[in-house]
Amino acid sequence: MYDQSVSSYLQNLNSFVQQQAVKIQQLERELKEIQSSMENMKQRPATNIERVEYKFDQLKIERLEGTLNIGLNPTDPEGVQNFEVSQTPPGIGIMQQEQSAQLMQQIRQNVDMYLSEDIPSVLEQLENQYESRLDDTNRHHIIEDIRKQMDSRIRYYVSHIKKEENMPPAQYAEQIAEHVKRDIIRAIEHFIEHIPPEMKGDDQS
Repeated sequence: MYDQSVSSYLQNLNSFVQQQAVKIQQLERELKEIQSSMENMKQRPATNIERVEYKFDQLKIERLEGTLNIGLNPTDPEGVQNFEVSQTPPGIGIMQQEQSAQLMQQIRQNVDMYLSEDIPSVLEQLENQYESRLDDTNRHHIIEDIRKQMDSRIRYYVSHIKKEENMPPAQYAEQIAEHVKRDIIRAIEHFIEHIPPEMKGDDQS
């Protein structure tokens, strides 16, 4: 009986060793495959991205659905690089925050009034110029989508156009607003110039 127990134990041990040997061989194959893949990757030419540049100069409209991209036009050869705008710069005092909020409000009101009062007639002029008529729904969509994003565009210019010494705050606010208005005009003109036929309204002139 003792011999049978020893024999059974040896058989089980032998079976276990064989199973482990199979697993070790499998792991060795997988390891070789990984090493081979790594060698192939090393031999491939590496892509070195030294600098990513973003061009910001005008609002760009490509379609009449989703969100319009204000200030992004990679085809523009000019513009400002390295767009980094923080809504609340670290270390800024309470008084500076209040002044910044007042400045933003002044510029926002200026641009908002421009969108409401001037842009509809500007749209009509550009439509006539390029013989591309939009319907009322698309006109409204353009104006409202721009309105939603004007804060980020205002912050961009406030960050990159520093207030000159002794310049009155109202004059500085007007200066920033004019830059945003310029972007709006350029974007709308670019869009209308290249508007697809299916997006034109029925009231063709």
